[in-house]
Amino acid sequence: MEERTNDLQEKLDYIGLDLNNIPKILLENIETEIKPARNYEEKKYKVYKYVDVSKIKILLTKANRLNTIQEKSKMASPLYTYLLPEGEEGILKHTILLKMIQEMKISEIKKIEEEQKKLSEEIPFKVKYKDNYLWQIYYSTYTNSYYMLAPIEDLDCSSLFYLIKEKIQYEKTGKDKKIFVPISYLDYSKRYFNKSQVQDIEKYIWQFTKEWPLMYEVYDKEENMSFQIVRNNKCI
Repeated sequence: MEERTNDLQEKLDYIGLDLNNIPKILLENIETEIKPARNYEEKKYKVYKYVDVSKIKILLTKANRLNTIQEKSKMASPLYTYLLPEGEEGILKHTILLKMIQEMKISEIKKIEEEQKKLSEEIPFKVKYKDNYLWQIYYSTYTNSYYMLAPIEDLDCSSLFYLIKEKIQYEKTGKDKKIFVPISYLDYSKRYFNKSQVQDIEKYIWQFTKEWPLMYEVYDKEENMSFQIVRNNKCI
C-alpha cells in the first residue's frame, strides 16, 4: 500500500498536480456542444494545426474513443468534476481519476514531450505522426474553442496528462506553448478547394497512381495554411 501511495505521489509531482491546491486553470466549468459538419461522417483527420495549450479545454468522457462525437459529448464532464471529491458522484469520479494517474506512465509523457519539441521545430514530411490518434481534440464552431475529450477507459492517457502538465506550467509561468495536433471531425476550410474539387483531385491521383491520396490542411504557428497531398512516402 505504501509503495502504491509513493508511486501515485511521484506521478502527481511529475505533472505538477497538487490535489490540495488545484490550479485554477483546471477548474473551468465547461459547457459546450461539439457537432461535426452536416453529413460529415469520415473519422480520418483532415486538419493539423498548432494550438495554444491554454486554449484547449479538457473534458473526460465515459464513452469509448470509437463512439460517435455525439455520444462522447453527451457522456462528457469537465475535468474539475473529477478533481473535486464532492458528493457520491464526485467521490466516484475522483477515484477514477486517481486510478488513471496511478496507471499512467511517466516514460510515455516524456515521449510526447520530446515529440512535441521536434514538432515545434518542423512539421513532419507526411504530416501525421506516431500515436497522433491519442489526442482526441475537437473544435466547436459554436464557441470558437478547442476541447480535448479524453475517454476515461483508454489504456494510454499520456496525452491527457501531458496537456494537464503543460496547463499547470502555463499557470505558474504565464508562458504558453503551442502543440501540433490533429483536429478531430474538422472539415477542410474550402479556402483553396471546395468539396467537389477535392474529390476530383483524389480521383485523378487514383487514376494515375492507383493509390488513394491523403489530403490535409496544415496550419503553421502563424495560422498560415497550406494544402498538402501525400501518397505513401511522396509529397505532391
